[in-house]
Amino acid sequence: MRIGLLTTSFPYHGEHVAGAFVLGFARALATCGHELEVLAPEPAQACVPVNEPHVRTIHVPYLRPRALQQTFYGAGVLDNLRQKPTAWLGVAAFPLSLGAVCARHEEPWDAFVSHWALPSALIAGHFARGARPRPHLCVFHSADLHLLMRLAQRARFAEQIARGATALWFVTEAQRQQFCSLLSDTTRRTFEKRVTVSPMGIAAPARAVGDRDATRRRLGLARFTVLALSRLVPIKGLDIAVRAAAAVDVTLLIAGDGPEHGALLALSRELRADVRLLGRVAEHEKRALFEAADAFLMPSRTLPDGRSEGVPIALLEALAHGLPAIATATGGMPGIIEDGHSGLLIPADDASALAQAIIQLRLDDALRARLARAGQVRALRCTWSALTPVIETALFG
Repeated sequence: MRIGLLTTSFPYHGEHVAGAFVLGFARALATCGHELEVLAPEPAQACVPVNEPHVRTIHVPYLRPRALQQTFYGAGVLDNLRQKPTAWLGVAAFPLSLGAVCARHEEPWDAFVSHWALPSALIAGHFARGARPRPHLCVFHSADLHLLMRLAQRARFAEQIARGATALWFVTEAQRQQFCSLLSDTTRRTFEKRVTVSPMGIAAPARAVGDRDATRRRLGLARFTVLALSRLVPIKGLDIAVRAAAAVDVTLLIAGDGPEHGALLALSRELRADVRLLGRVAEHEKRALFEAADAFLMPSRTLPDGRSEGVPIALLEALAHGLPAIATATGGMPGIIEDGHSGLLIPADDASALAQAIIQLRLDDALRARLARAGQVRALRCTWSALTPVIETALFG
């Protein structure tokens, strides 16, 4: 079948990581023999859309000159809006452009998938329930649900999203409950059996072929090393990781880029912490970091406006590669990490608790090995190959 996938984030070159799990989602459907056309925002810089067998990308231009297209990618929509006043220009422009481009391409599609309900699900739902009704799977993430909950007309928009979809997908159970609380009793009962709750998928980890000691020598790592991999934005809590690393005298590797780079560098220097800000890393470099590190950190926080994480893909990837993880008990992470079994859970914004957890792992080789084994088993249930039949069933029933 031919499937139209509408999204507000999608990789726009081979090493781009934003929305990489949406590409994974599309690939999973492609392995079932489906053909996908992906409608995604055109980035500000010129690029060649990512096209591969059975997955074709169509970029949606929404502002001119092109440099004004600053709403998507980068730090993410919500952080872009917070930091760049010009990013607000795309809030109204993109849905209109997405609808126009969708109208030109949707006729041969047999089904729709939307990632990030605002605005993708509203546009997809309009066409899916038109003169030729078609299946529409709406996939929610943390940012779109957070934005929806802040709208004055949130219940009306929630009803519109739900009625335009034939199935809903949530990354966490808490998100499902939050969205369903906005629906009328009739609509909620309609979707009770057409809801999927699952994190996004990850690629099955490649078998390690490197020499850990050689990798550590190449990276100049001599001490216990903890790794964080994420966008450098406030919700990730990386300032807490820097403070904890300084307190317990370990090496902290931070892979990723974003607007917090300067603040994290200044804090590291102030505390004289051994922190290496590595910038954006390619896939093969990421595997080397998983191999070289002794533990993985995900110190995310709930922001003052109530926004929290879903289930970070980087956490699942680290667990799948056999790294013991320390994560905060926020967002969807308690659904992945069972404290003391598949990892360690700590309170958010608590550098002392994070430092103590690092010490616990550093001093107990057996604990690290036990947590790594259990964490890996949990993460491998979220590979794309494991999720593919779940995705196809959710879309087509």
